[in-house]
Amino acid sequence: MKRINHLLLLALILLAACRKEPDLSQLSGNFVVQTDRDPAAQFNSFKTFYISDTVAYISSNPKDSILTDNTAKSLVAQIRKNMEARGYVYVGRAFKPDLGINTVAVKDVTVGVVYPGYWWGYPGYWDPWDWGWYYPYYYPWATTYSITTGSVIAEIIDVKNAQANQKLDVTWTMNLNGALGSSASTNLQRALDGIDQAFNQSPYLKAQ
Repeated sequence: MKRINHLLLLALILLAACRKEPDLSQLSGNFVVQTDRDPAAQFNSFKTFYISDTVAYISSNPKDSILTDNTAKSLVAQIRKNMEARGYVYVGRAFKPDLGINTVAVKDVTVGVVYPGYWWGYPGYWDPWDWGWYYPYYYPWATTYSITTGSVIAEIIDVKNAQANQKLDVTWTMNLNGALGSSASTNLQRALDGIDQAFNQSPYLKAQ
């Protein structure tokens, strides 16, 4: 009986060793993609849409307002391509589209300080009061960090029924969020991939 138990244990160990572990670097390398919809919206009742070729831009710089560069054009083109793949037809704003799309890019820098607890470096921790310090005291090795995150937000708005309802209803929202790296091209590609993923996880978003 003991031999059987030992063989079973060995088999379990070998099975665990052969199991494919997820690549955590890939998980952290992509934007988090969130989508939401108006449950009352009938997406197949809309046929046309309009999207501006500029992107609203929000950052720590109060002078930022819109993006008109190649990054903005790429984001808009990716959204337009996905909409057309779902059967919607792009028209100019003067042709009274059924849907209007707003696109916003957000860049946020968060700065913080990490103060280690009194047990930091155990067993060689030290007590600040032993050195004659009194509250408030500051750790000499506190770590300052900054994280730059980016978001791309798109809203699909019901323009078709705006006059009848006297309001603009948001039928669908996409929110991409994640840490930004030093490569602008990589950040853009992650955003483009996130846009595709947002449409992929919204199969109801189609003209027919």
